[in-house]
Amino acid sequence: MEIEWCQKQGWEKPSVETHKHPGGWSFVVYLSKINKKTNQKESIRLEPDQSYPSPTALEARHWGATYALYRFCNGMQLHLVLPPGPREYWNELAVEHKNSPPHLKWKYAADPFAAREEAKANAAKRQVAAAQNASSSRPSSGQASGEFSQSPEVRMATSLREQVEEAIKKGISMYPEANDAAPSVLDNGIAAKVTQQLGHLGFTAAQTRNALSFLSQPSRLATSLLETSSPLEACIEYLVLHVPECDLPQRFLPALNSSNPFITSAHSGTEDLKRRWVEDKAVKEAGWPAHAVKQFTAVPSLLQNWDKLLVALGKRLIGEDWTGQSDTKIEGVSPFDIDIDEVEAMGASMADTTHLVIPLFSVPIQIHILTSSEKAYPRPGFAPMYVTSASVPAYVRLHLLSCLLVAMNSEDFLEPGEGFCMAVMRVLEGEWAKIEDNGPPEMSMVLVHFIPKPPVVESLPPDAAEISTAPTKGDGRRRGPMRRDERTDQQIRQEFEALCKQDGYAEMLAMRQKLPAFEAKEEFLQQLEKNRVVVVVGETGCGKTTQLPQFILDSLIQADKGSKASILVTQPRRISAISVAARVSTERLDDGSVGYAIRGESRQSQKTKLLFCTTGVVLRRLGSGDKLEGVSHIVVDEVHERSVDGDFLLLELKELLKKHSALKVVLMSATINHETFVKYFDGAPLMTIPGFTHPVTDKYLEDLIPLIKYHPPTPKSGPKQSEEALRAFRDEYRSMGLDDASITTIHAITRSDRIDFQLIAALVDHIVSTAEKRGGILIFLPGVQEIRQCIDAMHPLFAGKQVDIFPLHANLSSEEQRRVFPKTSGWKVIAATNVAETSITIDDVIYVVDAGKVKETQYDPETSLSRLVETWVTRAAARQRRGRAGRTQPGVCYKLYTRKQELNMAKFPVPEILRVPLESISLTVKVMREEEDVKLFLSRAIDPPKVAAMERAWSTLEELGAVDEAGRLTPLGRHMSTLPVDLRLAKMLILATVFQCLDPVLTIAAALSSKPLFLSPMDKRGEAAQARARFSTAGSDLLTDLHAYNECSRLRSEGKGHAAIRVFCEQNFISPTTIREITALRHDFLLSLADLGFIPLSSAPSSPALNKNSGNLNLIKAVILGGLWPRVARVHLPKDRIKFDKVQAGTIQRENTAKEYKIYDLREGRVFLHPGSVLFGEAAWKTPFLVYFHKYMSTKVFLRDATEVPLYALLLFGGRVSVNQIGGGLTIGGKESFIKLRAWPRIGILVNQLRRLLDAQLQRCVEEGTMLTPSDVNPVLQAMLALLTHDGLTE
Repeated sequence: MEIEWCQKQGWEKPSVETHKHPGGWSFVVYLSKINKKTNQKESIRLEPDQSYPSPTALEARHWGATYALYRFCNGMQLHLVLPPGPREYWNELAVEHKNSPPHLKWKYAADPFAAREEAKANAAKRQVAAAQNASSSRPSSGQASGEFSQSPEVRMATSLREQVEEAIKKGISMYPEANDAAPSVLDNGIAAKVTQQLGHLGFTAAQTRNALSFLSQPSRLATSLLETSSPLEACIEYLVLHVPECDLPQRFLPALNSSNPFITSAHSGTEDLKRRWVEDKAVKEAGWPAHAVKQFTAVPSLLQNWDKLLVALGKRLIGEDWTGQSDTKIEGVSPFDIDIDEVEAMGASMADTTHLVIPLFSVPIQIHILTSSEKAYPRPGFAPMYVTSASVPAYVRLHLLSCLLVAMNSEDFLEPGEGFCMAVMRVLEGEWAKIEDNGPPEMSMVLVHFIPKPPVVESLPPDAAEISTAPTKGDGRRRGPMRRDERTDQQIRQEFEALCKQDGYAEMLAMRQKLPAFEAKEEFLQQLEKNRVVVVVGETGCGKTTQLPQFILDSLIQADKGSKASILVTQPRRISAISVAARVSTERLDDGSVGYAIRGESRQSQKTKLLFCTTGVVLRRLGSGDKLEGVSHIVVDEVHERSVDGDFLLLELKELLKKHSALKVVLMSATINHETFVKYFDGAPLMTIPGFTHPVTDKYLEDLIPLIKYHPPTPKSGPKQSEEALRAFRDEYRSMGLDDASITTIHAITRSDRIDFQLIAALVDHIVSTAEKRGGILIFLPGVQEIRQCIDAMHPLFAGKQVDIFPLHANLSSEEQRRVFPKTSGWKVIAATNVAETSITIDDVIYVVDAGKVKETQYDPETSLSRLVETWVTRAAARQRRGRAGRTQPGVCYKLYTRKQELNMAKFPVPEILRVPLESISLTVKVMREEEDVKLFLSRAIDPPKVAAMERAWSTLEELGAVDEAGRLTPLGRHMSTLPVDLRLAKMLILATVFQCLDPVLTIAAALSSKPLFLSPMDKRGEAAQARARFSTAGSDLLTDLHAYNECSRLRSEGKGHAAIRVFCEQNFISPTTIREITALRHDFLLSLADLGFIPLSSAPSSPALNKNSGNLNLIKAVILGGLWPRVARVHLPKDRIKFDKVQAGTIQRENTAKEYKIYDLREGRVFLHPGSVLFGEAAWKTPFLVYFHKYMSTKVFLRDATEVPLYALLLFGGRVSVNQIGGGLTIGGKESFIKLRAWPRIGILVNQLRRLLDAQLQRCVEEGTMLTPSDVNPVLQAMLALLTHDGLTE
């Protein structure tokens, strides 16, 4: 029916989109038509005010069609022919239509396109009428329009406002790049209209001209204003920020309740008063950049001599260097003669005997010149001066001063018959005339010599180890670029031939020739000669990883192309790259031709031809702009693992092959879905190499339990199993000859959802006690925490025995990882993650113990967060693990799962790009390809993700501030892209590092990635709730969890034993497992920050330098909001619930109960706090907003892990802030999620400036490779901290 009606109207077929939410499926309808006048397509979006969730996407589509049909056919009784369901929905819409206010009646017009245009025209008329009425009937200061009249109010104390304004001035001096040139300017065509509108609002003609002039000049600030506001709003924001407050129209002055003039704050401290006085005078009165003043006042002679300080600053201003000898009088250079009569004639005066003040006739400035007959100044090269003004900005004053200093250094400064004062006035008035004619100079040009220059980094050659756009760790020593190999092709061939003649090489070659890969050498080289891409499939042990790269190198050398050989071999893990490089280097007698490169570590020389590196190293090289022009071959190993990085590299290589005509690519895979790679590279030839492994005996759980006689502890109550299923289980294993005790043990282990570490310890003890041959035991576990628990379980069994136990995982240093390779005299036990699955060979490993579990990144739709989840391995991965036991000799693989469980495992891994959210990969693509459409690029991947998934990812990046509305990468986004954690947590960690509150945020981020900290048993929910309430902190579930974790940590730091901590946890219903998990994750997050250079390598979570503000709970709440935005809900008290009681002095508002408050999500409408939240019974809300971690639908939509947040958290770390200058309010966010606040518009302008300057600081960190932690007191961060501490007030 809907489609037929649209066709009759000449509209295109309607489109109904469905979206999944925790409460069900919602819909949005899009109508389109071709405008016959303009021949352009017009579209309109139809969406109900109240969401109507449906259980399935199909039902949502039907409901969407019904809604659209009602919108333009409500005059017809179509509900009579509708089926049940849509018919009832039609009737509900009819009731809403009847009760809708007059200004929304247009929504139910028969032609929605015409109705929309009419509504726009009426809104425009109302806006013009409001602007015209405003000029004659000026509203009282601070009055808000109807749009904001019922919104919560934001306030800013006068003293805080002054601090913020001063911080912004200092910040612009510190980060002048925030105003660098940019292309967007105001269109001259609308200048006349804006001029008229500004006049109606009360701005003077001169102010209007200044605003239009500024916005017509290309600058970063002008671009930012014009891209985020209308031309009128951009002009108003510029004027409110730059015009002295006393000159603003009355409507733009602060309301008394918005800026609290009666609230003051006093300065206290133990600073050096002399230093503070000098610095304040230089910055506030003379207008010098704060960071430059601090730099010079660090020199004692300048701090003690005001004249020398001014000279030093003046020299820096004009690009000259100041030295200690700069004040020495130069022979033949006389001071300027200052005639007292001329001083009086020009209206100048001597403030004191050494201070000349010259006001200018036509310029609103005063020039201050220090004089001294004893020291013979002012003179060329030594003229202590500064410029003051009540209205001219500081950078313009510095520009005038620089012109004067340059003129005074020239020989023709004084014209014939001219006195000193007249010359000064002539120069300054001449420069001022240029400013009036041409506009003020660019701030960045004026302050060019004050901008700290980034370190010069010499370009790295194509074969350098790693190029990263992120800060890198190191010892601070500069390393020059790797020198290129200067040898000729003939020299390289001669050296190789000499190598081949050595006895050691012949022995190695004999061993290599036994590998199956050697038999395929000629075929492989022939295929590579004819094709640019070759896919090689080889079983474990065939030698493809170590031999094929050598075949390529040897053939190039023998063909006299050795100088052009540069072969990159990628490995998925660091330990693989290091160990394979070591093996190949040994086979080539360590001739220098083999090297490796991993993050933060590189071993190579100018002779290196084979470079083994991680996938991430190559991606970072490509992301830095390196086109790999000097690379001849890229060998990608283990492509079958299908990680996001691996698929991304294949996509990049496919694009690179189009531009790099000489590049050849070899893809090496296990026998897993290799047809996919052949097809992706347009039918590339496929080579198969048979594997070679020694025999491996498999022992499953049902085989090993009778051998070790292990009896697990009584399992906790789990899901019940029917008697019939239990009987079938027992019968199955009795038929195999197992006794009842073994069957009971197997049943308990298979029913448990956890790894039994005592079982592993008992099995290892059995192997050590009974095995005929001593060797290495390799245990595969899912994660670092499990490795620690396993090692703890084994230590008591092997105390005093010849058993060495080693951990092996990605978080260990390269040196720690290498410890597993050397042979030992006794038994060697290695507890490893899946880093040991492929590409590494530990020669003495004979026994493998496979726990059958792995941790992989999965998307949790309930929390919209990526988490590391423990899951069963695939059968392909289990086969790889098994192969580790037979690499060098026959072995045994002990599988801690049954044959039946193995059959239930997935055959192959699902490509990671299809099972994780795409925010991280989208951000990585944006970092590497800033000018390219991310969705279009990812659509060319080997398994392209769905368009809806890519669009959701892009929306998330916008919400988090990783990209701006124009699709550009932000400095925050560039930092977030480097952290290997979920992006929401990455943003929290970055903000916590910048604002120095890292320790508590590490715990909160770890808690959000873990299972619930507090337990809530069904039979003890009341006691559990009371226990949690004892830790309740600052109206926040997350801060409550933080408090509980800190208490456990305190007990541990006081030396309490495990038993005491366990009792504490049991008494307070705290999960010890979650405590351990949070501790491990805190450590991992800290290592990630240090590894990337964001914090010092030696940092501990509690380092004072990282936690100066950790006691500021409002700041921590703001950081939480920064990561979770827009998961915000508003707390509302309905008007009919507001009651007053009479008292002797008048009336007071009656206290309300918690049930009387209603909570509304920004997207879903009415929601409810979970009963387990510490805010559930809250009846005294400090602010009307809370942020939550996730929501879920049961009987209602419940919010979990909620935190009450201050208003300035929303303004500083929430969505984009739009300022309504006329309406008197602010809007945070946009599209589907927004918040309106009543506020003096200047507050919004100041907040936006602070946010821009924070971006500038982050950008500086990116460009200079500096740490995120501020090295000294940063005025911008201090201003933001001051606003958050008391939510805009001073107490």
